[in-house]
Amino acid sequence: MQQTEQATAATDPKALAPEIVVVIGTGTGGPMALAAILPKLPKSFPASVIVMQQMRPGFTRLLAGELARSGGLPVAEAEEHGELRRGQGLIAPGCHGLTFTRTETPEHPFRINLENQRDSSAKSRARIDNAMKRAAELFGRKAIGVLLTGAGVDGRDGMKAIREAGGTTLAQDMETSVLYDMPGAAVDAGLVDEVLPLWAIADRLVEIVGDR
Repeated sequence: MQQTEQATAATDPKALAPEIVVVIGTGTGGPMALAAILPKLPKSFPASVIVMQQMRPGFTRLLAGELARSGGLPVAEAEEHGELRRGQGLIAPGCHGLTFTRTETPEHPFRINLENQRDSSAKSRARIDNAMKRAAELFGRKAIGVLLTGAGVDGRDGMKAIREAGGTTLAQDMETSVLYDMPGAAVDAGLVDEVLPLWAIADRLVEIVGDR
């Protein structure tokens, strides 16, 4: 009886709907940083992970493939109208914004929305912020924002939205960042709950999600 219930839970679409979402924003040095985090998240990780990597179109698909082959959390490049599921990592295609909407279908409550931003530098700079803001709107205290190595102040406003919604914000520290601009801007603004070395972020995410 117990095995039957477990099998049903594993195939029931409603059991795959996420209650927690993690949005990771990164730029220069991001592929190396992501390779130190996503493979360490278990396949049973009970959250959805969205990655906003500053990268040209086409290269994000290659990155997703490399991370998928490294084991741990399954990773793929996000597709328009795809589903947001727990235990899955999605990388936004290069030069595309990624948000998600709540549907009226209980079995598939969240759908991915992609926007081609190749011709809009302003929208491109706001990719990380917009994804984090949407996570804050729909998941509130169960939204987690992570800023990794990168240039500029991308993600600072998004981290603020998650913090104000009661969620959790993490940032990579200066010592392990290739460029500390992105995480540093959020830290300096007082928007980060914890500043961690790269090697500690995956374990901390597992702890936080487990507590939630």
